[in-house]
Amino acid sequence: MRWMPFGLVKSYHSFSNRNKFPVKTALTILFILALAYNVFPLALGLNRDRRTPHLVNVFHALIFGLLQGILYWVGVLLGDTFMHLLDQQQKLVVFGLLAAVGVRMFLEALKIRRGERLFSFDNYVKFMVMGIAAGINTMIVGMAASYYTPFGFFAPLLLVAAGFAWSIAGISMNLSRKNIILSSLIHLIAGIYLLFFGLLYFITNNWL
Repeated sequence: MRWMPFGLVKSYHSFSNRNKFPVKTALTILFILALAYNVFPLALGLNRDRRTPHLVNVFHALIFGLLQGILYWVGVLLGDTFMHLLDQQQKLVVFGLLAAVGVRMFLEALKIRRGERLFSFDNYVKFMVMGIAAGINTMIVGMAASYYTPFGFFAPLLLVAAGFAWSIAGISMNLSRKNIILSSLIHLIAGIYLLFFGLLYFITNNWL
């Protein structure tokens, strides 16, 4: 595994020793789903006119999902350059990064409720900017991979799958006031869960 960043190598061995505990696995799956949820409100507004061909929608969803995994990997590589300097504050670093993502999602939930994060598809430049912006949270979490990576080196792949699934769900739904409020509510819940997960890691490092 020489090709893997150090953070993912450490986390793979850690995951191999822990994957037999169903409660931990369930919590970590929810963590992946909450982290990847950022693409849902974008996908919800992407097909607002319902005229986009199905294959194009699948392609858009795939790009959203891939960007979740790619930006997580970018975060891993960034974290590998300096996170070793913070080894003594490991728990605080992980909590701080997850708390930052949770707070970002709180603020984004308010924007979604006002319809500010719902975009229509005009061109692929705007689309890529949207997708990259939706992956910032995964990049932030990826920076902590030296200390904690859910499911080891499978994390980027699972984020791709979760991002793709959320995107398909968003594109498949009608853009209505009810669905916008629902998206905002789930976004808020996802942010709260990430904050809770970070607090759980901070309090019970060995448990996670």
